[in-house]
Amino acid sequence: MVKKEQQNKLVGRIILANFLEYSLSKFLKYVQTVENQPLYKKLIHEGVIIRRPSSMGNFQSADGVIAVVKKDACLNFSIQYAREEFSVEYSVNSEKLSKMAKLPDEKKGNISSLMHKLMRISTRNRTMHELLKGIIECQRDYFESDNKNEVDLKLKPLQLKTLTEYISDKYTPATGCATGCRENSLGCGFVIDASRISRVSRGVSLVNHEGKTVLLKEFFPTKRDIVKRHIKVIIRKERGEIFNGRIKEPYTDGELQRRLKDEYDLSVSRREIGYCRNAMGILPHSKRINGYGYPPLSVNFSAIYPFTIPAVKNNAPVKPGVYELRLDGNQIDYPKVYYRTFYIGSAKNLKKRLLDHLGSNGKNGGIKEYVKEEKCVFRYVQISEGWSREEKNLYNLFIATFGDSPACNHVSPKTSGG
Repeated sequence: MVKKEQQNKLVGRIILANFLEYSLSKFLKYVQTVENQPLYKKLIHEGVIIRRPSSMGNFQSADGVIAVVKKDACLNFSIQYAREEFSVEYSVNSEKLSKMAKLPDEKKGNISSLMHKLMRISTRNRTMHELLKGIIECQRDYFESDNKNEVDLKLKPLQLKTLTEYISDKYTPATGCATGCRENSLGCGFVIDASRISRVSRGVSLVNHEGKTVLLKEFFPTKRDIVKRHIKVIIRKERGEIFNGRIKEPYTDGELQRRLKDEYDLSVSRREIGYCRNAMGILPHSKRINGYGYPPLSVNFSAIYPFTIPAVKNNAPVKPGVYELRLDGNQIDYPKVYYRTFYIGSAKNLKKRLLDHLGSNGKNGGIKEYVKEEKCVFRYVQISEGWSREEKNLYNLFIATFGDSPACNHVSPKTSGG
């Protein structure tokens, strides 16, 4: 008997783990299907089940956006969900439920199955709500910032484990029932851990206090991610300082190291600075001294991701923009200098286009060959309008910088379309 109970608990954890990974659209459909069941409507009508949304929603949002963070004049924050279904929780009236003890076993089984479904919905929504509240508190400097140009610099390194401990310490009462759990709540016994946070946040975005759509995973930067952001800001300023005569030549890695410490209190080794600079495609001091080329600092490329189907699915947005395919390690011998990039492209749907390149029907044989023979990576920049023009600009700048087009760009990009 004990062994069977353990097996049932294990199966329940596996089902919940898979459920937490549902996309928002799949989760929304699941909630609507459950709430359209005649049995659910009957138990709601009779007061056996109580439905409580914690936030009114239904604002227009893009796919994958769960909520918008609102800030008032007193720096208080609130979470408005895109759909009511993303915040609903259920509780049960035990007294009324106990009166159904004389029902046939078949009906009892149907009620038990429904209760398990409602429990999973409540658990997922509560996990997400505590996650969002935890992000706002742990990254409070970011959400309090009104400087759109440097708001990303306010982010702090944050690990899933750290956020999990913060939520557990702050929100779990001594009773062991999380977040002021309502009596008889479906989802009582709620726990939160790094695995659940990782699963429920996968592919989900929120609209921040500045109106910008941000993936939840971006609120968990490493120290290296933070260093990269600050280096990029310093290098952007460098060009203007040279132009205005305040400095005579670009910063060396040692000078970048000193500025990071003096201006942002970041202690970083020169070796780490060199690694971060190379990862962002920023040329060293000796190659920037004769001017700035590709890539221009004005283009805010994403982080670099493996050019594989899983990485594209998890990291590329379903939005328009420009993308770059690169070698991870080896370099290509262009006429002026070695460089890793072998293709520049643009698309209305970045994720779809990148997956097309990796599919069996991909038309660019050069890309297929590189992917087959080399370890490749990609990065992108989202551009809502004019992405094909930006591709053309980057393509021309690449030729000017390296003396030839990217190895797998066989024709000059067209500027029609986006």
